[in-house]
Amino acid sequence: MNTDHSTVRPPRWAEALLRLLLRPKDRESVSGDLLEEYRETIVPACGRAADRWYVWQVGSFLLRTSLGWGALLGAALVIRYLFDTLVPATDYRMRTTTLTYTIMVATLMSGFSTAWRTRSILAGVVTSLSAATIGAIVSIVGTGVMLAIWHDPATLYEWRNSGGLDEAFIDVPLKLVAIGTVIGGVGALLGKAVAKSLPVAEQRSA
Repeated sequence: MNTDHSTVRPPRWAEALLRLLLRPKDRESVSGDLLEEYRETIVPACGRAADRWYVWQVGSFLLRTSLGWGALLGAALVIRYLFDTLVPATDYRMRTTTLTYTIMVATLMSGFSTAWRTRSILAGVVTSLSAATIGAIVSIVGTGVMLAIWHDPATLYEWRNSGGLDEAFIDVPLKLVAIGTVIGGVGALLGKAVAKSLPVAEQRSA
C-alpha cells in the first residue's frame, strides 16, 4: 500500500532559512521544487533520514553562498601569517592595516551582496556569519599546515614575536567571526537600503 506523503514537512527552520537565502522571485519555485523532491522521492526512500537530507541541501546552499567570501577571508589571514613567518618585519603596521581593510571589505560586501540579492537584512547577516566562520576554519587549517612545514626554532621564534600560536589558533578566529558578523550586518543594512531605492522593474530583474 502506498503511503501519502503530501503533508510531510521538513524542519520548518530549514525551510525558512532556504527561503531567506533565495531571491524573492525564486522563493516559491526553488523551495517548492525541493519540497516536492523531499516528499515524493526522499521520504519514501529514506524515512526519518529525509530531514537530514533536506538540512544538508539547505546547508549546501548556504555554503555556496558564503564560500567565496569565506575563502577570501581565510586566505588573507594565511597569507599574513606566511609573510610574518618567512619575511619577518620590524614594523607590522602596514601588514596589519592591509589585513584589517581586507577583512572589513570582504565581510561588508558579503552582507551587502546577499541583502541586495534577497532583500533581506537577516540573510546578509547569516551569510556574513557563515563566511567569517569558513574564514576562521581556513585560517586554522592553513596555520596548522604552515607549522607542519616550518617548525624550526627560528620560525617558532618569529611566530611568538608576531602574536603567538594562541592568537593564530584561537584569538584571531574568534574575533573574525564576531567582527565579520557585525560588519556584515552593516553591509546587509546598506544592501537592503540600496535594493529598496531601486525602481521596481530593476528589482524584478535582479
